[in-house]
Amino acid sequence: MAAGKKAQSVDDLDAVEEELENGSRAPAQPEKRYGFLSVCAGDGLADVFRDLGVDGVISGGQTMNPSTESILKEIERVPAETVFVLPNNKNIIMAAQQCVGLASKEVVVVPTETIPQGVTAMMNVDPEMEPEALLEVMKSSISGVATAQITYAARNSDFDGFAINEGDYLSLLDGKLFGTNQDINVMLEKLAEKAEEKGAEFVTLFYGEDVTGEQAAQAEDIFAKHCPGAELSVLPGGQPVYYYIISIE
Repeated sequence: MAAGKKAQSVDDLDAVEEELENGSRAPAQPEKRYGFLSVCAGDGLADVFRDLGVDGVISGGQTMNPSTESILKEIERVPAETVFVLPNNKNIIMAAQQCVGLASKEVVVVPTETIPQGVTAMMNVDPEMEPEALLEVMKSSISGVATAQITYAARNSDFDGFAINEGDYLSLLDGKLFGTNQDINVMLEKLAEKAEEKGAEFVTLFYGEDVTGEQAAQAEDIFAKHCPGAELSVLPGGQPVYYYIISIE
């Protein structure tokens, strides 16, 4: 009845129960001025964002973009007057922006295109600021973040001057193909050299679900060798698709 349907059989009861579980709920009443919502994939990354103060995490990222509807549902669950949404992927920004005006509360979309940008934006939150000023501070902070990622090639291809073979490791830097090799440590070395060239002061490696702690320690050693003066952190991100997501500031 609560779902607006009349159960006709035991099978119908199961369907109604599922609709109640997944259906729309009354918006959470505001308990504070600002709330934060982040999109990411991986338990470790979710824990990082929660530690930084986000109220909710939406599972999503490369190859699994959440819908506007799912983002809107999570916005309504945040007990705040104004909800800042961090898409952390350029393909999710538009879906998040469509929630503006649809939610029962004010929605502010921070145009974060990567996980490192989202982390840095959260680290620069000042709850005493007005919404417009806070948005500008968060946007300004992400401009100094370079994002490197290491993934793999699913098929043979030729892209941006690189001959890519199925199974090769691919490294990306700020969304552009940076290199390809059959040895992941070669990719890490080249990215570490780039971080050194940039004069990195802070480097954070989030390692994925297919990377062991021992392998992550080797990656840490590579960056420590090239960036001895940088503050280096290695954290389990648990993300799929990417062996490493690396923040360079």
